[in-house]
Amino acid sequence: MRIRESVIGLLLIAPVPAVYAEMEPMSDQEMGDVTGQSMLALDVTESGDMDFTRYTMGLEADFQMNMEELAVGETTNGTDIAVDNLSFGHIARQSGEQFDGSTYDAGDIVPFIGRDPYLELADNQNGDVVGFRVGFTESRGTLSGDIGSLTGRLGLELEDGSGNIQQGQLLDENGAATSQRATHYGLADSADCSTGGSDCAALSAFETLEIGEYGGDGSPADFTNDFFISFQNEAVEWDTPGADGSVQADAGVFMNIPTAMRVELQELTNDVVSPRARTEYIDRGEGLF
Repeated sequence: MRIRESVIGLLLIAPVPAVYAEMEPMSDQEMGDVTGQSMLALDVTESGDMDFTRYTMGLEADFQMNMEELAVGETTNGTDIAVDNLSFGHIARQSGEQFDGSTYDAGDIVPFIGRDPYLELADNQNGDVVGFRVGFTESRGTLSGDIGSLTGRLGLELEDGSGNIQQGQLLDENGAATSQRATHYGLADSADCSTGGSDCAALSAFETLEIGEYGGDGSPADFTNDFFISFQNEAVEWDTPGADGSVQADAGVFMNIPTAMRVELQELTNDVVSPRARTEYIDRGEGLF
């Protein structure tokens, strides 16, 4: 069957008055009275043998979002990132709750804040897109979930009983450091994590993570520049201002999670290291209330 579309228009002809105009430069005073901000910014940079094109939207997103399951980078050998009951932002359990320098009443939404979201593409020397990532130029808030597998980087500091601070690492179940499909977190070369090593804990024990930069004892977290998720079919070195300048992501899916948290080393022996924040209004008996 063929459908033909016809368009009928009406043309009216009328006399058009003559218009006379002259282009004149604006004065500094007139230009100073005009302000504005672009909605979309485009930046192109070169690093090594790759070109990076970033599209940044000039807006702020404050939200609380729940997702039943996130599974990306699935193969027959496992999943790069697997998180059940993923949530951004949370709900205050009781009045007077302090977070991000503000005070909330019971039932208030404590939003995840993302400023100037961006999409960035990585091109190789042949002009082929080999990776892309999405993230926020600035972000702060809570990320909750049952993390079963994580490929990427988790910025979380560990403090021993003597006050010494050190950066922990993503680990496999044997306690070896890895950035690929990690299942545990703690100090590298720990005892067998699968049997409850003293210097490591399952990622699922970190039920809520505070995204941001550590602001000092008793101080609210600062915004971080480094929260993103990326997808690449070969290794890409992504620019990250707060993580020694860059982070290399191997082929697959990679998530960079900077936190404003410090955890006592001995707490890694607990079944729950950081309890889950409330992320639902209705108690369904699933530990999300």
